[in-house]
Amino acid sequence: MAAHSPGSVRACVFDAYGTLFDFASAARRCRDVLGDSFEKLTVLWRDKQLQYTWLRAAQGRHADFWQVTGDALDFSLETLMLDQEGLRDRLMELYLTLDYISGGARRSQATLTELPAVVGTI
Repeated sequence: MAAHSPGSVRACVFDAYGTLFDFASAARRCRDVLGDSFEKLTVLWRDKQLQYTWLRAAQGRHADFWQVTGDALDFSLETLMLDQEGLRDRLMELYLTLDYISGGARRSQATLTELPAVVGTI
């Protein structure tokens, strides 16, 4: 592999969810409405998000990450029968400001100068 100077690198793409960003933090911040269901929602939402991404890629039907995230949340809320007024919008808004995994941002500073400005969409 050829060495590159930092100035020659135009983009660095990697999966930041679960390494830098705590994707469970959105649901955790809705514990006031979700109670203990936040854990079930977190697992189902993330699993469905990944499944929808893989399925659409296999079918050649790309969808923006934000669309996939919303579709996965819709499925999860319906499956878990969570229909509180405004919950979907609140969770999607919170997904824009996910917490960092403890130490994740510090680990990344050695190689990255800037964290992604827009969650998951290039």
